[in-house]
Amino acid sequence: MYGDIHGCLEEFVRLRSLIHPKPKDQEICVGDLINKGPHSLEVLRLAQKEKIQVVRGNHEDKFIRYYLHEEEKERTGKKNPMRLELSELRLYQALTPQDFEFLFSLPLFIRFTSCTILHAGVLPSTDLLHLDKKETAKVMRVRYVDYKGRFVMLDRSDPKIHFWWSELYDGRYGTIIYGHQPFLRPRVDRFAIGIDTGAVYGNALSALVIDGMEREFVQVPSKAYAKRSKPWPLL
Repeated sequence: MYGDIHGCLEEFVRLRSLIHPKPKDQEICVGDLINKGPHSLEVLRLAQKEKIQVVRGNHEDKFIRYYLHEEEKERTGKKNPMRLELSELRLYQALTPQDFEFLFSLPLFIRFTSCTILHAGVLPSTDLLHLDKKETAKVMRVRYVDYKGRFVMLDRSDPKIHFWWSELYDGRYGTIIYGHQPFLRPRVDRFAIGIDTGAVYGNALSALVIDGMEREFVQVPSKAYAKRSKPWPLL
């Protein structure tokens, strides 16, 4: 399983060369293949070419939602309420119908017997098999929850009074392997493993390799392509 790649093509190629996946191996990314980094289109095409499984991250979801609003605008003349930054707009305009078909095909989660791969996390109330639109968005975006287990918006979160979502997760979907939140090193909890280690911010691109009962973290250092707006969480 690969952490958030965010267009870091060079690092992704190096990481795969260290792991050297065989044809029978399953390669899965926890989402956010694209955006922020310099080679999003190339990473997206590489994932398609190598048949790498990807769960939908909030950045893939952003482009999907923008696309749907653009279609609605063409049908009805209604203004698109979303705005893309210049780099995002350039990426959007470079995407082909095949690229969009791939993005739309991305599942929200992938389940195995003992683990589930998704982008961000779950709430105590989350039912992955019966998600409405709001709950779907939270699975791609949750970080903190309040003392009642309710979703907390990022700009309103406070580690002093809120809980990291995995602290309240009870293991009902097995071990959840996720990304979304960049850590300095992979975060391992009782029932969850976070493998986004901030490749696009110049820390490292990480993968979790599982072989039977054995698991190993593999990392490559990365260049900084974007600036963090907040300090690294001490979790």
